[in-house]
Amino acid sequence: MDFPIITKISIIFFLLIFSGFFSGSETALFSLSLMQRERIRRSKPKRAAVIDRLLKHPKQLIITILIGNDLVNIAASVVATYLFWSMLGEHGKWVTIVSMTPLTLLFAEVIPKTLSVAHNERVAPFVSKPLDLFGRLISPLQWVFNYVANSIIKLSGAERRKASPAIMEDDFRNMVDLSHKEGELKKMEKELIHNVFEFSDTHVFEVMTPLEKMFCLTEDMDIDTILKHIKEIRFSRIPVCKETADKITGIFYVKDLLKVKIKKIGGQTKLLPKICRKPFFIPETKMVDELFYTLKQKHTHIAICLNEQGMVSGLVTMEDLLEELFGEIYDEHDMGGAR
Repeated sequence: MDFPIITKISIIFFLLIFSGFFSGSETALFSLSLMQRERIRRSKPKRAAVIDRLLKHPKQLIITILIGNDLVNIAASVVATYLFWSMLGEHGKWVTIVSMTPLTLLFAEVIPKTLSVAHNERVAPFVSKPLDLFGRLISPLQWVFNYVANSIIKLSGAERRKASPAIMEDDFRNMVDLSHKEGELKKMEKELIHNVFEFSDTHVFEVMTPLEKMFCLTEDMDIDTILKHIKEIRFSRIPVCKETADKITGIFYVKDLLKVKIKKIGGQTKLLPKICRKPFFIPETKMVDELFYTLKQKHTHIAICLNEQGMVSGLVTMEDLLEELFGEIYDEHDMGGAR
């Protein structure tokens, strides 16, 4: 029985639509983020359950999609060959190849995949149920392909590891925002979680006190001048330099003065080189999370930053790092404007 040309063209058209359905389904389902799946779960719980069931067995899902896609693509090629053969004879097979290849690529691959990845949150619930039903229908065939694939994988010696679901940073941040919006997290808790993520992406030069704003004591200061500066700035740790701030030679801890008998030294100069501690130098490009753990390991609270040329560019303290996590930290000295 010969079908009219319009019927054959209509069959090819619908087969390409089905092919696009399978291609788009794969893209929509596998591109869903955890946050998108959570939103679907809240708005369409039944469809979300189907999506979860499908994605729980990704290999079976891929086999289902590939079987469906291959079946409709083969069927479309057969009908197209039949159409052009009846019209052009032997030359029809070449026309089939030339025409069906771009049609399949465009309407069964590029367009549906592009639309599905852009609207995956809407497409996934729509395709999940039909895809689940189709998978149940071809379950015997699915089992055969799965068995053969597993056998080949074992023979090849490749390891089969169960992949654990990865939580992307953006997904987690979105979930935090959603929890805050629904009242499950306080604003401060939300900000703290976001700060933790940003902490590992921040360089030291972004949080350090630059060289031009650094306060330093010079090596040749006498004790009276040192005490005067301590009362004015109220810093507990102060860099010590030789002549200018870009020549740091040590770190003066105010508490170390308790070990010195001030009456005996009087107006003596060159006190600082004797009591200051060795400075800890770091590159300004170091990540703040790495520096945080380094300072903890070294039991120190201040580091001198160096630029790419090895010159002093600033200083950073443990307080600077903690403020990146918890926001501005105030103590009794901050009321007077000191850091």
